[in-house]
Amino acid sequence: MRIFLALGSNLGDREANLITAKDLLMKKDVLVVGQSDVRETKPLGQKNQPDYLNQVVEVRSSLGPMELLQVCKEVEAEMGRPGARVGNVKFGEEKWESRVIDVDILFYGDKEIRTAELTIPHPGALERDFILEGMKDLDEEFISSRIMGS
Repeated sequence: MRIFLALGSNLGDREANLITAKDLLMKKDVLVVGQSDVRETKPLGQKNQPDYLNQVVEVRSSLGPMELLQVCKEVEAEMGRPGARVGNVKFGEEKWESRVIDVDILFYGDKEIRTAELTIPHPGALERDFILEGMKDLDEEFISSRIMGS
């Protein structure tokens, strides 16, 4: 099953944060098998913040979608992101606020999930240039089929 995640950071050593996030994922049964080029992007929403470094990664995991979401939030929390959820504990954060790391599930095979906690495919997956470009780096046919099917 093909699983794609988006990574983003605009605080601290942004490039090191992307590397650390991938390392932490690998320690939690999430094997990174492909990665796009790193792209620098302007922030969405609040404009008075540093630019982001973004990357799309393809991963393999035995975790289900909700378990993978929990791992993504654990990585965010371990790296000091406000708003990351561990269990039922959520720390405050504004939407579009600067962050040490953001880890989002873009695609989980062909699954479509719509819950309060998780939407797959990610709502911004076909709208954000850095995701489209990153997906093309990894598998242009995969993302093209999603665009044509939307």
